Amino acid sequence: MIAWKDWAVDADYEDLMDTVKEGDEVEAVVIPSSSEDFVGLSKIRAEKEAAWKNIAPLAEGEKRPAKVKVLRVIKKRNRDRDAENTNVRPVVGLAVAVEGVEGFMPASHVELRHIDDFTPYVGQELDAEIIEIDPEKKRIVVSRRDLLKAEKAKKHEEWLANREAAREAARAARAAKEEAAYEKIAEGETYEGKVVKAAEFGLFVEVVDGLVGLVHNSELSYDRGVKAADVAKEGDLVNVFVKKIDKENHRVSLSIKATMEDPWVAAAAAFKEGQTVEGTIDRFLPFGALVRLNDKVEGMIHVSEIADERVEKPEDVLKIGQVVTPMIIKIDRSHRKIGLSLTRAKKNAEKAQMDAYMSHNSEEAFTNNAMAEQLEGLKG
Repeated sequence: MIAWKDWAVDADYEDLMDTVKEGDEVEAVVIPSSSEDFVGLSKIRAEKEAAWKNIAPLAEGEKRPAKVKVLRVIKKRNRDRDAENTNVRPVVGLAVAVEGVEGFMPASHVELRHIDDFTPYVGQELDAEIIEIDPEKKRIVVSRRDLLKAEKAKKHEEWLANREAAREAARAARAAKEEAAYEKIAEGETYEGKVVKAAEFGLFVEVVDGLVGLVHNSELSYDRGVKAADVAKEGDLVNVFVKKIDKENHRVSLSIKATMEDPWVAAAAAFKEGQTVEGTIDRFLPFGALVRLNDKVEGMIHVSEIADERVEKPEDVLKIGQVVTPMIIKIDRSHRKIGLSLTRAKKNAEKAQMDAYMSHNSEEAFTNNAMAEQLEGLKG
């Protein structure tokens, strides 16, 4: 008698009843039996012994691919009968059909990740590798780890390639968009742009769609203490002046300050070269003194313009807070600088006094001459 479980590994009663007929010849191995009426036979064992004769050995370190079918889950034997929770036994691996025999796949070789429930694997056909064959012990061990690692590495390489391709496509699209954007702007023009980022060193502003430029902190305002966060936030619209376009380095230099009226220019509009003004000594530099002319404007008196005699340091002659009346000798509006001179103001004042005196003396001389002529006439 061959029990169904000894007929086939994955024996199904209904399928076997439809395929097995009386008169079929079959090879089997005699096995121990508890029946007194029949000799116990095993078709499976005969097939295994025959299959083992055809299984090629493995050389040291060799592996070979195999298609396996999971037969059942193998759990660790519970030798401690008194242990608690005896129904829960850890899984040690899977029994698999491979090359006509039953093999073993360790639990750690089923997946690269931890598996809690191995039941869904039963009945599945899996790609694996035979990593150990022991004909004497009739032991064959299979694994999926290296295949899964190779598959994971391949997927990662494909992901990297796809990511790089996507990045390259995005770069190409950005470059094309940027190139088209360059055609829409020009140096020296003012545009309304959108703030895309406020950084510590300035504002990034999208001047036109696809082209972002930088407004450095020095170009935010005429007030040097102003920071990017004080001027605008992300999403705000601002007017920007295009200072420089560098296509080669993909840089566009912008200025918000250039769109504003320079408060210094307005405050200095009333000053003219040759004009004598009143100011207060504000501070000293190694080469001169700075004079505060009004709230926005200051001028500088060079040491050579402080006095007629040689002056080593401005503080040797002048004092902080001292009110002076220098003459404006130069105005550089582009660099917001005014040059002053005390010596020329003094000379001009002396010259004015002399001119006034000479003019007054000339009138007296004219009067005296006229009177002398009249007296001469009387004598005649």
